Amino acid sequence: MVSRNLYETDNNPFYPRVDNGGRHEGIMASEFPVFNYLVYLISIVFGYEHWYGRLINLVFSTLAGWYFYKLVKMHFSQRIAFNATLILTVSIWFSFSRKSMPDVFSISLMIIALFYAFSFTKNPNLKQLFVFGFLATLAALAKIPALYALSLLGLPILSSKVTVSSKSLLAVTSFIVVAITYWWYFIWGDYLLKTWEYQLFFPKNFSEGIVELKQYPGKLLEQFYFTAFQSFLAFTMFLFGILICIKKRYWLPLKTLAVSLPIFFAFIIKTGNVFALHSYYVIPFVPVMALIAGAGLSFLPKKLYIWIICFISLEAIANQQHDFFIPYSERFKLSLEQEINTYVPLNEKIALCGTTGPQYLYFAHRKGWGLSPQQTSDTAYMNQVKSKGYRYLVIIKREISHLPSYNLIGEGKHIWVYDMK
Repeated sequence: MVSRNLYETDNNPFYPRVDNGGRHEGIMASEFPVFNYLVYLISIVFGYEHWYGRLINLVFSTLAGWYFYKLVKMHFSQRIAFNATLILTVSIWFSFSRKSMPDVFSISLMIIALFYAFSFTKNPNLKQLFVFGFLATLAALAKIPALYALSLLGLPILSSKVTVSSKSLLAVTSFIVVAITYWWYFIWGDYLLKTWEYQLFFPKNFSEGIVELKQYPGKLLEQFYFTAFQSFLAFTMFLFGILICIKKRYWLPLKTLAVSLPIFFAFIIKTGNVFALHSYYVIPFVPVMALIAGAGLSFLPKKLYIWIICFISLEAIANQQHDFFIPYSERFKLSLEQEINTYVPLNEKIALCGTTGPQYLYFAHRKGWGLSPQQTSDTAYMNQVKSKGYRYLVIIKREISHLPSYNLIGEGKHIWVYDMK
């Protein structure tokens, strides 16, 4: 929605806009539309298509895979770098790198940024420092969880092998990245929220987050033991990696885990139950887990190693095979716009009853108000909808069991259309 509105409504990235604005204009407090603006730029040349986001995500995630390999190889063996990159590639990264979502995109930018940051500590060059700062800023603006990865810079900053001047420049650049991110999310974002009363993210304080997470301990753990890798065997290798590194006194992988896990855990608490209930929130931490699992694999005998790496790949991809195709039950959404245009004048906003989520309105290609079936039965609530100038109510047939008493003016294969006036 944000990408399409940049192309069709207003291309100012400081005012991200969605279609399901309800009683407001749809401008919302959200992440900075870095990902969406790339879709917009392509749309200027070729016209808007929803799959541009998939292509952009795939390009950057693939590029990040190469940089991840080089970054790991810079500090570990080539075998560990290969293992970690393969495990990352077939993890949850595999399916979400092809979605029109900024989660993998943002951490991809951060991985590339970290490569230049660590390269700077070995061979100081201001160009590398600038690339790091620029890409890290875009990464954090695109999705704030990517910011946690800056904790990995604690390793070179605490190292005696890095010069004081390099440490200072790296710390100052990181501070600028954090400051810009803070301004967008908590100063400008607060202004957008107060002005348009609409937001995409709902941060919790630590006490609220802990209370919410206590309600879903199983779901919280599942994000790590299955969702992250989409493979129980890969998670087993992650645990094995921790144990074998302790036994072999191989401290660098453990230091990587030690500097990043506390910061990521703080992010988990601030996210609350959203982290436990949404699979993609664990994505920023998967590269670190892949590194530990890759280190564990490197200690296996060659014959066993080959079988394990093959089974991990098969298990992970098999657990994501459902993502290869559009489910038949969902394909009707592709025809929603055409069905609605048959009964509702073009450019007329609609109240759309399906779910309060945005997907139906996106495929309807209309500005409007997303409603739940329960809300359509609430007379006071519907009077509020009508008072904001909404005349047409579109109902998705499969989402409702009790029909309203408004004047039915049309019926399509998947919708009913009512005139509320």
